Amino acid sequence: MSERKRSRWPFVLLGALALGGVLAWRFAPALMARVIAAGQARNDAIVREELAFHVGTLAYVYGYPLVDMAQQMHNETHPTANDQQVYAPVNRIFSYGALVTPSTQGNLRMPNHDTLYFSGWYDVSQEPVLLHVPDTAGRYYTIAVTNFYSEVEHIGRRTTGTAERMFALVPPGYAGSLPEGVTPVATETPRGWLLGRMLVNGAEDAPAALALIDGIWTVPLSEYVPGQKPALGPAVNAAPMDAHAGLAYFDVLNAALREVPPRASDAALIAQLDAVGIGPAHDLDLAKLDADTKRGLERAFEAGKRLVDASMQASRPSVNGWITPRLVGRYGHDFLARATVVKGGYGNLPEESLYAAILTDQGGALLTGGKRYRLRFEKGATPPVGAFWSLIVYDIATAKLVENEIARYSIGDRTPGLVFGDDGSLTIALQPERPAAAHENWLPTPRSPRPLIAVVRMYEPKADALSGEYVLPEVVRGE
Repeated sequence: MSERKRSRWPFVLLGALALGGVLAWRFAPALMARVIAAGQARNDAIVREELAFHVGTLAYVYGYPLVDMAQQMHNETHPTANDQQVYAPVNRIFSYGALVTPSTQGNLRMPNHDTLYFSGWYDVSQEPVLLHVPDTAGRYYTIAVTNFYSEVEHIGRRTTGTAERMFALVPPGYAGSLPEGVTPVATETPRGWLLGRMLVNGAEDAPAALALIDGIWTVPLSEYVPGQKPALGPAVNAAPMDAHAGLAYFDVLNAALREVPPRASDAALIAQLDAVGIGPAHDLDLAKLDADTKRGLERAFEAGKRLVDASMQASRPSVNGWITPRLVGRYGHDFLARATVVKGGYGNLPEESLYAAILTDQGGALLTGGKRYRLRFEKGATPPVGAFWSLIVYDIATAKLVENEIARYSIGDRTPGLVFGDDGSLTIALQPERPAAAHENWLPTPRSPRPLIAVVRMYEPKADALSGEYVLPEVVRGE
């Protein structure tokens, strides 16, 4: 190549660069627009997913009672399985028929063994529902009227006496007429749950208690015939609902929120739920969710579940190892506490029945099967109650009563033959084998080394129990 030809290359190169610059200048706006659009799309996706995740996690906790109750209502008011233990149509009452045992516990979580259970689901969205209770002649009973927020009012001996009565469950602000002598009971949500307990003093007393439960019934106002208990009505089969399964959780929550009257104090939270499409302003269609929101809600379901599960096991203030929740049935804005109580099995108001639970012995070691424990009440220091008290041990993993050789699942002030010490004290033995002496004071526990939880129930607790002035003794591990 000649010197002259070589010298032309720099000019060619400069020309090419100049042309490239012109082209870049001419096409820069379109290129930049594409870059900006791609960045915006990524950011929009991040916002959708993360917002759905964070708001969805809060929604999981907030909505836990609404979802759980919607599931239970569906599954207990429709025949859903051949071995179904609890069934009665809406606005009818089901009786469990016997004291709960490990084999008959069904869906009940940590049930008592002091009362016969009865239950029913009500719907007052169209009209009031009447509730009849017979004269129990002073016998203890209570009916927890639980709305979809899991907040409770009580009908029963403590609040309304034991004479024959007729009540009407009505929505707030109901201005219609009711039959003469009917007492209105306002319900905050159109649907809810009645869970009743009737005291029974042993197997020989069960027929009398069951006869009283048979006199407890509900019926919509339009179907009411004075003095006549309504027929059960036709059954409508349905597939069982599993609302605690991934995105189905938010579908059930959305349906419940569209039905339940919103609380003014929750308006800001509900607005956040609306922002991601699961609040009551939307009719959620899971099939139409965009992929980013769907991923966020899937993550939220798992995070919410972990949060509630962890709260179940989290440490709480205790005295002598006993944890005594007093925030039950009325929760304010403590939505995590509400979800935790619901997952553990709902509950009465503390003034109706106070529950104290313990997981550890005096040394802080977990209570387990196969070991011996003692609970010693000093003279005059048994739980202070207006009705009665009892102690029950459960398997933590299943929340169930534990089978044992004498079929004794609770012990308390109504247990026949309790033996008090010469000093007036009462010592209860919690162990697998029959004690050599005073077996009347024995509450059997399992032989296998599974973790246990012991619960003392105080029915109609007195003021010193409610205030915390009364303290339960430690559970002491023996040799």
